[in-house]
Amino acid sequence: MKNPLAKIFKPSPRIIPEKVLAELNLHFPNAVNVEWEMKKGSFETIFYQDDVEHIAHISADGKLEEYKKNLWLKDLPRKISEECEQLGEIMNAILILKKDKQFYEVIVRDSKLKRKLFLFDGSANMVSSRKL
Repeated sequence: MKNPLAKIFKPSPRIIPEKVLAELNLHFPNAVNVEWEMKKGSFETIFYQDDVEHIAHISADGKLEEYKKNLWLKDLPRKISEECEQLGEIMNAILILKKDKQFYEVIVRDSKLKRKLFLFDGSANMVSSRKL
């Protein structure tokens, strides 16, 4: 019989390469509660820095490929906040940095409690949206 909790509680990689650890410490020197997982040949780490959750993907050769950071709503660019607030209540906002490009992912709940995910580029232009 398969273990139904295996997907939830995956074991951490046993050995994190020194290059990967160095890259994490370079970009996030104050990371705490660091957890690691292997995903598609790279290392995914979930951690907190300054009381904010982050998720980083670091290649096996020690290059930061992408990271996501939960944002306080006050830290969301004004143009994005204003556009989203016209559509409903902002539930969550995430900053995404990937290959020198910046994005914002925002979840908005409308008056009928339907949620929608919006993706904005670094210039606060809407790139896509979809229902959740």
